[in-house]
Amino acid sequence: MSEKITVRTVYDFPVAAHLCDGGTVRYVKLVRRSGQPPEGTCQQCKTSFQYRKPKPAKNARHPDGEGIVHF
Repeated sequence: MSEKITVRTVYDFPVAAHLCDGGTVRYVKLVRRSGQPPEGTCQQCKTSFQYRKPKPAKNARHPDGEGIVHF
């Protein structure tokens, strides 16, 4: 009998939080193995998590004069 494995992409590292069976919040440690992106599996619900680095927004505009002051 094959088990259904759910794979979720997360943007949090090194720990991903998720709502597990029964409404409990569980934390999964993501581990990098042999050059692969970090990943981890919840031992309770068998959900697999894969980390992806977020990409910068292309439509974000930063007006002059706001943000970090360069010295």
